Amino acid sequence: MAMLNKPSSRWAYLRGNIGVMLLSSGLWNLAGAMTWPFYSLYVLELGGSHLDIGLISALSAVFKIAPTFIGGYLADSLGRKKMVYTMSLGLAVNQIIMGFAPSYRYLYIAAVIEALLSGLRQPSLIAIVADSTQPENRAFSFALWQVVPPLFGLFSPYVIGIQMDRHGIITAMRWAYLFVFSMALAASLMRYRYLEETLTDEEATGEPAADPRKFIRDFRETFRRLPVQLWVFLLIDFIFTFAWALTEPYFVTYAKEVVGLSAAQWGLTSTLFTVVRTFMLLPAARASDRHGRLKFILATMFLWPVSFIFFVNSVGFYGVLMAQVLMAVFDSIGNPAWDALFVDLSPKEHRGRFNAVANVSWSLIWGAGNITGGAIYQNQSKKNPFIAGAGLFVIGALLTLLRVKEPEEREE
Repeated sequence: MAMLNKPSSRWAYLRGNIGVMLLSSGLWNLAGAMTWPFYSLYVLELGGSHLDIGLISALSAVFKIAPTFIGGYLADSLGRKKMVYTMSLGLAVNQIIMGFAPSYRYLYIAAVIEALLSGLRQPSLIAIVADSTQPENRAFSFALWQVVPPLFGLFSPYVIGIQMDRHGIITAMRWAYLFVFSMALAASLMRYRYLEETLTDEEATGEPAADPRKFIRDFRETFRRLPVQLWVFLLIDFIFTFAWALTEPYFVTYAKEVVGLSAAQWGLTSTLFTVVRTFMLLPAARASDRHGRLKFILATMFLWPVSFIFFVNSVGFYGVLMAQVLMAVFDSIGNPAWDALFVDLSPKEHRGRFNAVANVSWSLIWGAGNITGGAIYQNQSKKNPFIAGAGLFVIGALLTLLRVKEPEEREE
């Protein structure tokens, strides 16, 4: 497996793996942006409850554990490319189950399939993107990864929102999932044809062994090799993950049930969110590459709670719109630096297995947060998940200020 030649300029990345991933993910987002902003409403329309929304996520988290560890192991032993395109194809087919579920119970089945396939794919997908960057423009590359694919789906939430208001949520979502299947299939074939492997024969750990003891030893070696600062940052990230998980599925339900927005209005706020991120992410990422990660991370950590409090006190469409703008601004400033710092701290030869450990942890925490948020939302107060999330953001920000430092040298 030949290592990709490192590009000589920032924009040269568009001719390699980064370009392939941007375009293929863009096609996926073109259709996916019609479904994910309204998934919680889809569960409710198929007969589920607010708690079912969290339970589906939690089930997915449990079934993602073993595949993610295996996927991380395979990413560092066999390479990244095979796992990316084969699992992408399986995820494309799963959209059919999602789109034609006769009741919310079938969404549990689709969630399990999604967890198995995405768990196997995720470490390789993250690793192949990270491998295709350089330390001096890593935040910029991650910003491209965050900006370009969503641009393809810029107007998708608004378009499908109009269809929901006209034809009903279930009918519109079935149309949308069929579209997701077709675009995901095209993206999978593109990755098969054009991606290049990034792991050299020297870096690869070899054919995966049938002996589970070797599997365990390899992960132990990864745990030993990762720097302490990476573990500290990961633990703080867990706090933020739980805070987001408490709230993320319930933004749309709160906007519809409490504030009174229509599906088209919620779709319009999602579109504006993407527009703001598009204009801000790349300049913020370039600044992070030049001036360090931590100052951008800290600024947004302390500002996130403001947007949450603003959201739960919104009155009408324009209040929600303003809250979405604030979230987009803070997300744009902090996220590229956040992602880049993880890569700066993680050795390349262990990146796949680290991504496996991180993704399993994130998945479990996300599922637990969704269940907790759903229970609070359904049984106590619709506002309380957002207030609790804001409080956790403050705690994470203080810990980052006290415990996290910039690395003296960034990993390749």
